[in-house]
Amino acid sequence: MTRVGTGEARVPALRVVLSAAIYALEFAIIVASYVGIAACTLSLPAINPTATPLWPPTGVALALVLLRGYRVWPAIVVGYFSANAVFSGAFSSAVISSGPLAARALLQSGSIAISATLAASAGAWLINRWSDGHRTFATPLGIARFTLVAFVPTALIGSAVVMAGQILANGSGLAGYALAGSVGDAIRTWARWWLADAAGTVVIAPVIALWATAPLRSLSRSSLLQAAAVFLAAAVIGVVAYSPLIGGDLDDFLPHRGLLGFLILLPLLWAGLRTNQRDAATAALIFAA
Repeated sequence: MTRVGTGEARVPALRVVLSAAIYALEFAIIVASYVGIAACTLSLPAINPTATPLWPPTGVALALVLLRGYRVWPAIVVGYFSANAVFSGAFSSAVISSGPLAARALLQSGSIAISATLAASAGAWLINRWSDGHRTFATPLGIARFTLVAFVPTALIGSAVVMAGQILANGSGLAGYALAGSVGDAIRTWARWWLADAAGTVVIAPVIALWATAPLRSLSRSSLLQAAAVFLAAAVIGVVAYSPLIGGDLDDFLPHRGLLGFLILLPLLWAGLRTNQRDAATAALIFAA
């Protein structure tokens, strides 16, 4: 029996307060990260309109659920909703207007937030049960399973829920889409969302999971130097091959400079054979960016 005044009764209360503080800090970091990542992603078409569709927040959501568990789903919902509402103009539409227009804007942002959370939770559940959780990248079979989960259930669920939210927000329903002859446009839009979610998951999630679970003893000076060289090579190849910021005279000198992108195989092979999976995944992310 605990005696009054010994302080032993305060230990559980302190643990509860500390746990709540840690969760609140984790919540704030995730929400802020999502807003920042979404802002960067939405600004990429202004830099390069021909950029490959890729939605990084989907991969971030899956990696967070794999690493931190299902307890982070409220932060994912709030972060996704805030980012899409702010940068898509939903908040301004809701403030300036009222009625159907405001409800439509908020419904679209809400459907995106819900789709991301459902997709990440379903993907993490399948990977945890079928492929050893965040350790799925330890074997070739685990990587194949992760890729399959990323493309089929994760991206399909996310894009399907977003598409349903868009249809509901338009107020026409499936019948209205069919009568308007816009079924083809809806399918193309869904396909773009599906591929963007799948690409974002495959490129982003492994980098976060591998860096978060990397043992500190593996970060030696020689390994860091090799990793820096691989990352620099990936960045240089990506910029020279695809960046529109260095066009002009370079396009006249190298009219088919996009073919130089195949040189990315060299740093990726070096990373895969001489360093580790973490460096290879990070080099692929840098090249894609």
